[in-house]
Amino acid sequence: MLAHEIIEDDEEMSVRIYDAPANGWRILFVQRDGVIARYTDKGKAMAGMEIYDRAEKAALFDAEMDAYVESAQTGKALSQCGLSSLVRFGESEHFLYATFTLPEDFIRRSGLMIIGFRDQITIYSAGWDITN
Repeated sequence: MLAHEIIEDDEEMSVRIYDAPANGWRILFVQRDGVIARYTDKGKAMAGMEIYDRAEKAALFDAEMDAYVESAQTGKALSQCGLSSLVRFGESEHFLYATFTLPEDFIRRSGLMIIGFRDQITIYSAGWDITN
């Protein structure tokens, strides 16, 4: 199991995975009733971490590292080299979303289900089916 942390507050919990570049944490969310939200059930949070752990993420890690390297090489802010993004994993019974920082061109051409955010604009990957 990945290094993780579940922080409970009131009725929700923050689920964090330690696998982001620069020794950082990645946040996991769940889709409930068509809305991306924080987990409310610890058992489901643990199941979400297992889904994330088993998922193929090599291309995502490579793309995220590209954003970090560009930032380091150019001196640009990370937000200029990559967009805050949510990547969907799992099946319809348990869709989860993990945060990544990904280059915009990677998001636009990816067959994965990715939502990127630039200012007030939402960018969907090529693999996204808006009807889902």
